[in-house]
Amino acid sequence: MAAVRTFLSIVFSLVLALLGTPARAEVVQVAAAADLKFVLDELVEAYRKAYPRAEPVRVSYGSSGNFFAQIRSGAPYTLYLSADSRYPLELERAGLTLKGTRRDYAVGRLVIWVPKGSPIDIARLGPQALSDPRVRRVALANPEHAPYGAAALSLLDHYGLTAALKPKFVYGENIAITAQYAQTAADAGILALSIAKAPSFAALGGSYWLAPLGTHRALKQQLVILKEGPNTRRFWSFVLSAPARELFRKYGFVLPREP
Repeated sequence: MAAVRTFLSIVFSLVLALLGTPARAEVVQVAAAADLKFVLDELVEAYRKAYPRAEPVRVSYGSSGNFFAQIRSGAPYTLYLSADSRYPLELERAGLTLKGTRRDYAVGRLVIWVPKGSPIDIARLGPQALSDPRVRRVALANPEHAPYGAAALSLLDHYGLTAALKPKFVYGENIAITAQYAQTAADAGILALSIAKAPSFAALGGSYWLAPLGTHRALKQQLVILKEGPNTRRFWSFVLSAPARELFRKYGFVLPREP
């Protein structure tokens, strides 16, 4: 009888301990392509205003390829926004995503940008301007793991310029770092339109030429949920909402199912 009382006492104590333990908050951990820095910062702020009691959304920015490798190795992200649709698809095939949550959210645009005061008439000359001897360094994202870098090379291939310009290349780890190089360590850069249109970047001056769609590898961007949770699911839905689409449009993205 004493043993039974002891057993019941232990069980009762465990139940009280569990009831007294607060539920662990689900923080939305987002791995996002670097071209999304400005639009997603605004989007997170809009989400916080719409859901003031929601748990935090924490965003890490970088190259889509590096995030892909980290996620495969078990990185604790709950949502992945890639600048290349191949990575979410491969994660889905590997069983590392929540079924049915892979969606297109935008198509990225590519620009060739020159800093304020540059003698290069980039808007008139387009890619051919990069052959000017006064352009000694051209910044682009590392094509090994940054979709905008791969797209930049395909753009130069389209115009038959890759081989001649290769000695001028300065590689950034992702498109945001590439934009910094274009400002400080190069004479031109092949950048994301979303960065060129950001107010803080546009305030620096400079000009750009917008690459027509079809002249480079398509930047079809997708998101996917990696770990289920009500907060992650709600933020995923918000990224796909009408207000979010307007923000993507503001930063120059082409929206899914739009020309």
